[in-house]
Amino acid sequence: MKQNITHTAAGVLAALLLCGAGAAWAQPTPAQIQQQEFQRQQNELGMYYQQQQNNRRTAPSGPSAAEVRAWERREAQVQAEIAQLRRTPFYMAIAYDFDTRQSMWSGGYASERRAVEEALRQCRSANCRVIKTFANTCAAVVEPDSRAKSAADIFVALDKNDRQAAAKAMHSCEARHGAGNCSYWQVRKPLCTGYDYSIYGQR
Repeated sequence: MKQNITHTAAGVLAALLLCGAGAAWAQPTPAQIQQQEFQRQQNELGMYYQQQQNNRRTAPSGPSAAEVRAWERREAQVQAEIAQLRRTPFYMAIAYDFDTRQSMWSGGYASERRAVEEALRQCRSANCRVIKTFANTCAAVVEPDSRAKSAADIFVALDKNDRQAAAKAMHSCEARHGAGNCSYWQVRKPLCTGYDYSIYGQR
């Protein structure tokens, strides 16, 4: 009986030692832990680069050389058309009805005659006169506060800069009628015609 107990105790002790040895063997060493962490990082880095490559393959590509050339040809054509429109004279006519004391104008016509016709069409009496025709620029109109009696009393100045046109017209009127005795026609804004002023293409 004593021998059996001794054997049993020895067996239990041996089993515990074996389990302890197994547990010690299963626990990774610091070097193994470091290697595992390095491998994990390498795997994540590889997945990142793979995703980047996939994104580049699926991303839309830029225009082809043929598409770029086609766009350049179209842009050159548009610029040529704009240059042609800027060279084309688009007329405006300004008229004044001396009976009704009303001013009228019509612009953007490729024909000076058409601009005159459309301006005179707005007249209310036979005493209506064309004061000025011009193309591709701005005009400002000033008259004396005593009202215009004839075309000589209406001062028209032309300039591509509308402010310059306004200043010139006022200066001309005041030079004859005195400072403070002249006014712009109806509106302060000068009248412009031509492609650069978006008044063009009328027929």
